Parts: sequence; C-alpha cells; structure tokens
Amino acid sequence: MALVTVIFLTAIMLAITGAGLTFSQLGLKTTSHQKTEVMAFFASEAGLSHVWKELENGDGVNDFDTIHTASSGTVIVSNPSLSGAAYTVTLLESLSNPTRVRVASIGTAPNNAQARLEVWLRKDLGTPPKALITNGDLKLNGNPKLLGLRGGAHSNDDMQVSGNAGVQMVDGLTASNAVAGSGGLSDGMDINGTPCIGSAACGSNPQPNEYELNSAAERDAYEAGHSSASSYSIPKINPADYASAVAGTSGGYVLKADCTVVTGAGAVFNNGLHTSGGSVVSAPSGWSCSGGTWKVSGNSVANGVFYSEGRAEVSGNPGSSSNPWQATIIARDSIKISGNPEIVPFSTVPESLQNVLLVTGNDLEMSGNPTVAGTGGGIFVHQQVKINGNPTITGFVMAGDGSPTWTGDPFANSSEGVTQNEVSGNPTITYNGDFGVSILPPAVTQVGWLQSF
Repeated sequence: MALVTVIFLTAIMLAITGAGLTFSQLGLKTTSHQKTEVMAFFASEAGLSHVWKELENGDGVNDFDTIHTASSGTVIVSNPSLSGAAYTVTLLESLSNPTRVRVASIGTAPNNAQARLEVWLRKDLGTPPKALITNGDLKLNGNPKLLGLRGGAHSNDDMQVSGNAGVQMVDGLTASNAVAGSGGLSDGMDINGTPCIGSAACGSNPQPNEYELNSAAERDAYEAGHSSASSYSIPKINPADYASAVAGTSGGYVLKADCTVVTGAGAVFNNGLHTSGGSVVSAPSGWSCSGGTWKVSGNSVANGVFYSEGRAEVSGNPGSSSNPWQATIIARDSIKISGNPEIVPFSTVPESLQNVLLVTGNDLEMSGNPTVAGTGGGIFVHQQVKINGNPTITGFVMAGDGSPTWTGDPFANSSEGVTQNEVSGNPTITYNGDFGVSILPPAVTQVGWLQSF
C-alpha cells in the first residue's frame, strides 16, 4: 500500500509539474505574441508619422498636391526593416485637392503579428504661434499693435523694430538669424524706440512704463535673448490650389485675366489659369476690370469668394460694422487694399477656405483704414507684405518671401515693388490662435482614426 501511495503521489506530482511546464510554455508564447503585437502596433504608428512628413515636405513626391492623382492602393511610404518590424502605408481614398486623404498603415512583426491603422489626414495652411510671421526680413515701424494671446511677430530672418510697438506676448518679438559680431539687420534683431512688450495693456495709450524697453540695456538684453529663435516652417502658399474650389462654390467667381468671369464645378485650370469648362457669367456687382486687374472701388459690392487670375484691388468703403462685406479674396498676383472697407470671410466656402481672409501669389499692400476680420482667420502672402495706415486685422498674417516655391510658380520673385516685409503707421492685428482646429506645423492634421489587429 505504501508503494502504491508513493507511486500515486509521484504520478500526481509529475502531472502537476507537466501542467506547470505546459502553462509556462503557453505563457511564454502568449507573452511573445503580446510583444510582437505591440511591435506591430508601434510599427504602424511609425508608418503614420512617416507618411505625415512625406505628405507635408513639399518635395513634389507623394505630397498633397500630387497624391490626389494616384490610384487607391498606391504605396506612399514603407520601411521593411524597423528593429525587427516593418510597415507599409498605402492610399485608400482621396477627396478633391487640397482637402483630405485616407491612408492605411499596416505594421508587421514576427509570429505573423499585424496591426492596421486607418486615418484621414487633412492639409491645412497652418496655425502660427504669433500674429505676424515672415520668411524674410521684417521691419516694425511707428505704433503697430500686436494683441491677443498670440500677439507677437516672428521673422525667420532679421527683424528691425523702431517706434512704439505694442506687443502682448512676453516673448512677442523673435528672429532666427542672429550673426555674432555683425550689426544692423544682419544681427537677428535690432530694437530702437520704446516698444512695449508683455502685456495686453501695451495696446493702450499711454503704454505702461514697466513693460517698455526704455533703456539701451533693456533693449540689448531683449535682442540677445530673442535673436536666435527656432524658425517657423511656413507652408507653400499657392493660390492656384484653390481655383477649382472657388469655381465650384455657390457664390464663387473666377475673375479671368481677359476680364471675363467664369463659375461652375466643371471649370478646368492649368497652374491657376482657366482653360475650359464652367459657365461664363456677368461680373459680380461692384467689380470692374481693366488690363487684367480686377477692382472694387465703390461702396456696394456682391458677397462671395473671388479668385483673380491677375491682380485684385479694393478701395472705397464696401461694408460696415453692422453689415460687413462677406468676401474671401484670392489672387494669383498681388492684392492691394485701401480706403475703409469692412470685410469678413464669405460665410459658405469649402473646407479648404474656411476662416481664410486673403490669399495672394505675389505681394499684399494694405493702407488706409480697412477692417479685415475673421474668427482668427488667415492672410497668406506668397511674397512680401506691406501694412501701413490704420488697418484693423483680426487673425494672422503669413508672408513666405517667395518660399517655398513650386513648379510653374509665376512669381518666384516679387514683381510689385514691395521689396521687404514692413508694418508701419498705426495698424492693429489681434490674434488668439483660434483658427479652426488649433494646430502647429506640420501643415497636416489628423481628422479621423480606425484601429484593428
């Protein structure tokens, strides 16, 4: 009986040991599978980061401007060797340029592990950290006011400040081109006068003394601390991207260089110039054309979104504070605004133009007493911007100084006599960062997400 009992207990112990080894092996396999599943998931996320950068880098390969001509299933980016894992990102679907694309990123790892992430990505012109951003040199003269939570200015080159600028942000004035031992505009930042920086009260008159740089020592210290800021990546500003969207919008008008007007979703364009399709209509009320330049000079003008193949000029006094002129203006060439217009963005525009105030392929000149307001909307200038007089702008201003450019850019260099970005007189730009979805560069943002394994 003792022998039987020992044998029985030994059998039980062997069974328990065997079961323990089996469960240990299963646990190891489960852990291994979990590890490779996590590897696959992070590989798919890496693929999304890669495709994000590829779509925004502007190199002409698999960018938003080119991917819309590709067929579903086109591989955009891939990496077959990512620390034992891999990913492939393909195009699933695209909407009309330049709005959205849907992509799938499939990450793989050992043990046949796979993770799939689908996202919608949207191209945006970007939301800057300050009210005024320029690629080239920037001069602030007179008494400009840069107010709001992002009330400030940045130059990716040099900045010269004189007069009594009022700037709300503590680090409201920055430049990115400090050169040791040099002077003037090649020194990153050069401050003269008595700017007020760091308080909303800097927009008042008189400005609070405690925020003024009213000594040489204070100005030198501010210059030293703000002349080597990181550059801001201004996206490509090409009005031609929006010609088709304007033509297909109710209330959209294409103001052609031959002084005719076209509208309709069937309009076809080549580098922003109408080639065929659409319907020829009468010029919108209040607009006139001479020599390819479209002008508004009176006080009564139609609401709408207007795309000019040439220059666009607005003077006179269209709109009022109680009944502003609803107008989104896009010009392949320059835009000049003077007089006393009261302008807000057209209320019904496609997604790509929501909260956009002005887009110009060349320069922007603004003088007189115009009010250009939006919900933190944008003014996008491919070349230089010159603002003087007493304009009031609610939103932000970006000026690319001709960069980045694109194939067929008709204005790679300024041709309108505005050779430098300059803000002078008594303008007020108020910006709180409220441009739709709040994003910083890159100019691509995620708008949808689907995960599967």
